This record gives sequence, structure tokens and C-alpha cells, in this order.
Amino acid sequence: MKGNKTFKSTMFFILSVLIIGFLAYAGTFGIENVFGTGYRVKSFNEAIKKGLDLQGGVSLVEEIQEDKVDNATIDRTIELISMRVNKLGVSETIVQREGEKRIRIEIPGVYNAKEVIDTVGKTGELKFIGPDKEVILTGKDVKNAVAQINPDNNQPIISLEFTDEGTKKFAEATKKFIGQQIAIYMDEELLTNPMVNDVIATGKGMITGSKSLEEAKRQAGIIKSGALPVVVKPVEAKTVGATLGANALPLSFKAGGIGIGLVMLFMLFFYRIPGLIANIALVLYIVLVLLTFVSIKATLTLSGIAGFLLTIGMAVDANILIFERIKEELSAGKSIRSSVESGFHRALSSIIDSNTTTIIAGLVLYNLGSGAVKGFALTLIIGIVLSMLTAIVITRSLLKLAVNIGLLNSLAAFGASRKEGETKSLKIIERTKVWVALSLVIMLSGLFFSIKSGLNFGIDFKGGTLVQINMKSEYNKEEIEGIIGKYTKDYTTNSATNSSGEIHLEIRSNSLEESQIDPMFKEIKEKYKLEDKDLLSQQTIGASIGKELTRKAILALIIANIGMLIYIGFRFELKFGLAAIIALLHDVLITLAVYAVLQIPINSSFIAAILTIVGYSINDTIVVFDRIRENSKRMKRASDGEIANLSISQTIKRSIYTSVTTLITIAAVGIYVPSVRDFAIPLVIGIVAGGYSSIFIASPLWVYLKNRDLAKK
Repeated sequence: MKGNKTFKSTMFFILSVLIIGFLAYAGTFGIENVFGTGYRVKSFNEAIKKGLDLQGGVSLVEEIQEDKVDNATIDRTIELISMRVNKLGVSETIVQREGEKRIRIEIPGVYNAKEVIDTVGKTGELKFIGPDKEVILTGKDVKNAVAQINPDNNQPIISLEFTDEGTKKFAEATKKFIGQQIAIYMDEELLTNPMVNDVIATGKGMITGSKSLEEAKRQAGIIKSGALPVVVKPVEAKTVGATLGANALPLSFKAGGIGIGLVMLFMLFFYRIPGLIANIALVLYIVLVLLTFVSIKATLTLSGIAGFLLTIGMAVDANILIFERIKEELSAGKSIRSSVESGFHRALSSIIDSNTTTIIAGLVLYNLGSGAVKGFALTLIIGIVLSMLTAIVITRSLLKLAVNIGLLNSLAAFGASRKEGETKSLKIIERTKVWVALSLVIMLSGLFFSIKSGLNFGIDFKGGTLVQINMKSEYNKEEIEGIIGKYTKDYTTNSATNSSGEIHLEIRSNSLEESQIDPMFKEIKEKYKLEDKDLLSQQTIGASIGKELTRKAILALIIANIGMLIYIGFRFELKFGLAAIIALLHDVLITLAVYAVLQIPINSSFIAAILTIVGYSINDTIVVFDRIRENSKRMKRASDGEIANLSISQTIKRSIYTSVTTLITIAAVGIYVPSVRDFAIPLVIGIVAGGYSSIFIASPLWVYLKNRDLAKK
């Protein structure tokens, strides 16, 4: 009977590993002609839709200038802009509402932001004007306009079709002005000025004279879609060059491979066979996240990849929690089978509570964020949900099968020992003043530099222009600044070396006009023998973006903290919630202090990172609080300080391990992918600060709040 159970467990274990391996292989390489059916499985690289920062293109945010606009008008504006953008002949364009009065437009494969702005921003009335300066037709008289190639002479033309009313008006006008020109205007700008060669009475006409099919498409799109019902103004324009987009994905794969590989080695070294099982579950987790992206047709961005790698560290976190619990049970003298069951049971509440609080932060970030920040939040939420699934279901099932087949038949297989005995209680609470003093030194230093120099707000907040140029090798800084100084006096430069040894120059300015970027780059290009593709990206942001960003950042922090306070208060008690929220504010202030001291630019990526830190840091804190709650029930006569000390001591290894695994993945992407360093740097600072506060700030605060209440009584 026992042999039959072992055989079944062995078969299930091998089958599970083979299925996970097959899914991983199919997702990585794709499969041609699956089992001879002719069906083809695409690799994740092919199947997942990529954002502009991974393929290059133009991203534009238009803001409606009127104060009160109803939803119907905004929807009509989006529809008309979509028609105009789609006339550029580019597939997979995105036109969607963002916030109250903004419209985001993303066009892959196009690298001329000015052309897009000119196409989108035509807001006045479309007019056909005769030589007598009288209006013949308006946009409402035009039924359709299509650009095509004339088969007779292979030249671009615009075919027009008029409404019934327009047909009558145009027939009269062409009869009156034959041999003369009828001008077509949008706003006060002349679109085209064709000659009337024949009387057009059929309601269908043809405009010749376009220089190219692309010009004809743009003009036809404007004529067809007519005037927008509201005035729109570009408040953000970003162009990601084809080279930067093409390089970003392989660099991200390299960073991900290194980060995930190091995490797997870490798990094998510290947890042995359970670590191997956790790695198998981690492979399935990665496959499930990417499959989810394919199924919901999500767009993967660089910030999304950063969020994905962050969740890998958090996915390992759940396994570390479980394994540390199992080791405790084994050290207490329980059997292996009993320890595995008990370890999962005892770790479950910590896993659910800690991840739920992180999901709250992610939901706030998703609802109040925009663009790349929204993509980051979506990845974070998907990752956390699936990490709980793989840890609670897959890891548990594989561990139980491994126990049944004898893979886990000794304490050594778990890296545990009977000799460990009771956990030695560290004196953390007694040194509360020391921990608080260390934090105050950093925060006061930050305050001093904030008053002295101010926080270095980037163009996302102040508005301005960011240009990235691949200089390839070392350059003369004085020469470069001499060229830049011809076009703007208010600028800063920075350079970073990527993993290929190329030097990327960043130019940030509050006064550099978009029209000045091309001549400035042309001069740099000629001086250093660069190519057009070496203009990696350019971004222009209006000051109104910064104001809304600040407002949303503050609102997001408030809502996230209130949400987490309510949840913790419900699951634990209000004092736990207050201590956790104060510890979170500590992490935010520490991160801000480091940025103030080092004068690192603060941009929208920083806001996303701060909210992620809030979610991640409370994850650590909840694990400690969960242990305090558990120990409080069995240590009735112990003081709150003694309970906190023991609880911290029992969870400190887990806190250090999870911080290390998360730092590995974030550091890897920060090192290899310069484009996401704005995300990676605050995350690294915040993870370190969060790990510190979970151990040395949150629990001492809880003890202080408890003692204060006792003193009042």
C-alpha cells in the first residue's frame, strides 16, 4: 500500500515538473506544428504586446483647454483624434482618456512628434474657400476623404465624397470657378490649394498635387475627421528612438535572467531541496504571469518589467516564510510530514495579510497613475496574486509529493537541525532610542539639504525637455555644453554608461523648445560623427503635468495609508495599524532624505516607486506583527517588549533573506537597463529602509503605544 502511494506520488511529481518544463520551453521558444496538428504556439516575446519604450515611437498627451466638458464631447474628441492618428498608416495605435481632461496617444514606429502634434491638433473649422474669399463648404459637407495612388500616373491623390448638400454646393462652385483654385483650410492654415479642372456634379472629386502618399494620407485624415469639438493642447510629447527601443528588450531579458538566476541559486544554497521545489514553482509563476499578460492583451513596458522582477522577489518571499516555519517545527521535534503541514498552516495568515496590504497600494497606484506608472501597478497586482497562488498551492503540493517519495526524509534536506532549539531573543526594544536616533540623523540631514538646496524636481514636475543621445564613447564636456548653450541656458547634463560600454548623454532643460532639438542634435552629430539613430529619445512635458502629478501623489499616499490602516486595524488592532503607518512614513521620509542629500532628480517614476515601497515595506512589517499576535496568545505573562523581541528574533532571518532576494532582481534591472534606473534607485533605497523599519521602528512603536495606554490606566 505504501509502495503504491510512493509510486503515484513519484509519477505526479515527475509529471508536474515535465508540464512546468514544457510550458516554460513553449513560452520561451515557441513551438512550430504542435504534435503534428499544424498549430503554432508563439513565444512570449512574440505574443506579448510591447510598449513604446520597448519598440520605439511617439507618445503624446493632449489636454482639453475648456474647463467644463461633458463625457460625450470627450468621447467624440477621442474618436476624431483616433481617425486622424489612424490615417498615419500605423497599426496598433492607442488613443485613450487619461484623467479628467487628458487624452494619451501612443503610436509605435513613428519618430516625428511634431508631425503627430500637427495632425492631431487641428481644432478649427475645415473650410473650402473660393478665389473670391467666400466659404463654399465646411467640414460637415464632407462625407469621406481617402488617400490613394492614381493608377494612371502613379501619383498620390485625395478622393473626396460629399454629402447631398455638399454635392449641390460643390457643383455650383466648380462650375463658377473652373480654371481657378479652391483652397482648403484647417484653422487658418492652408492644407491644399487644388485647381478646378472640371465641373464636379456627382458628389465625388479628386485632389492632386500631394508631394507624397504620406502627405496625402495626413491631409485626407484631417479633411475626413474635420474639426475637433474642443481645443486641445499638447502637454507631454515623448519620442523613443528605434535604437533605444530595440536595445531595451534584450537588456531587460539579460537583467531578468541574471536576477532570477541569482535568486534561484540563493534558494538552493539556503533551503536545498525545498529551495529546488520553490524554484520549480517560481518557473511556473513566471509562465503564469506572462500568460496572463497575453490573455488580457496587456502592454508590457520597461516599468512593467521592473514591476515583474520586483514581484519575483516577493514570490520568493512567501516560500521563505513557509520554509522558515517548517524549519521551526522540525527544530521543535515534530515529524517531517507534520512540520510541512504545520509550517504551511502557520505561514498562511502572514502571506495573505502581507500581500493584501501590498495589493491595496497597487490598486491605488493603478487607479491614480497614468501611462508607464499604470503598467507598473498592473504588473505588480497580477504578480502578487499569482505569487500567492503558486506558493500556497503549487509549492505545497510539490513539497507533499516530495515527502511521499522520500526526497525530503531528513532534517538536512531542509537545512534544519534539532540542535537549534529555542530562538535566542535579541534586545531590540531596549535600544529603541538608538534606532530612532539613526533614522532622525538621516531625516534631519535630508531636511537640511531640502532647505539649503531644495528637492531636485525633474521635468515631470517642473515641466521641460529631456533629450537622450548615444555619444558612444568619451566626449569633451566643455564642447558639448558650448553647443547646448547656443539653444538654451537653463540646462543640466548627465551621462551614464550602459552594459555595452556606450555612453548616453542626458540633457534636461526647462526652456529648450522642441523645434530646437533637431538643430542642436545635428550640430552634436556632426561634431562627434554620430548617426540619426543615436538620438535615442526626446521628451517635452508641460508644467500642468507636474501640478497634477503632485496632487495625485499626495492623494495616492493618503488613500493607500487609510486603506492599509483600516485593513490592519480590522485584522489585528488599531495600534498595529498606527505603528505600521508611521513606519511607512519613516520609509518615505528616509527615501526623500537620500534624494535631497544626493540631489537625485525626482520624476513620476519616483512616485510609483514610493507607493511600491509603501506596499512592500508593510509586507515585511505585517509578518513581524503576525508573529507578535501569535506569541501574545501563548506568552500571557510576558511583557509587550519581551513578546516583540522574541517575534522580531524569530522573523529577522526571513526579513533579511526577502530583502536580499528582492534587491537582487531590482539591482539587476537597474544596472543593465539605464531607462528604468529612475524606478530602480528609489526602490533599492526604499527596500533597505523598509527592511530596517520593519525590524527596528514598527515593533518598538507598537510597544510604545501599548505602554502608553498602560500608563494612562
